[in-house]
Amino acid sequence: MWMVLLLAATSADAALTKAQALENGGDDAGAAAILESVVASDPAWAMARLELGRLQLKLGQHPQAAEVHLDIARSLAPENPRAHYLYALAADEQGRRHAAVRALEVALALRDDYADARFRLAGLLFADGDYPRAAKAYAEYTARHPEATGARLQLASAWERSGQDSLAEKELKALMDVPASRSVAGHRLAELLERRGRKAEAQKIRRALEPPKKALRALKPSRR
Repeated sequence: MWMVLLLAATSADAALTKAQALENGGDDAGAAAILESVVASDPAWAMARLELGRLQLKLGQHPQAAEVHLDIARSLAPENPRAHYLYALAADEQGRRHAAVRALEVALALRDDYADARFRLAGLLFADGDYPRAAKAYAEYTARHPEATGARLQLASAWERSGQDSLAEKELKALMDVPASRSVAGHRLAELLERRGRKAEAQKIRRALEPPKKALRALKPSRR
């Protein structure tokens, strides 16, 4: 009996390896077809469910089926943070944002340094208008990824919308020291200062953002 089980496991592992090879080669549909057969033969294998659901999300053809597979996968492997993260993506795709937020929180409880999950959580909270919690999530993300200027700009917006103008101002000023975000951060800072009645400071920042004027080259005298 154990030999039969061993052969079955080996065959399933081989099928999963083949599916991964097909996906790496660009044949996502072929990979999904193999995983569907694996799940049909072994519906309690969490990894097969997980990979099938992920691929279906990637293909964008069966979002409801993807959510079902990923929900089953996380119930079969509740300690796997990736299962909760992928389920959150599927739930959000179906417009079930509360379920997505809860799944991301579970993923982060299991793995605190799960950067993708924290970034996604911050975005969902921001979209829901929960700016204090969004600011907290963005702050935790950017503390570990200070190079993520887009996330830091969102953090500044979350700070401002949650009534923490001074923190928003501080973040935008710091972003003005980063060449890639200097212009956007500067204009947002000027707008923030104007809303706070500090118009002179806002104008000073806008002038600093203006490109330097080119000096006109003196014309050579005519030889007439």
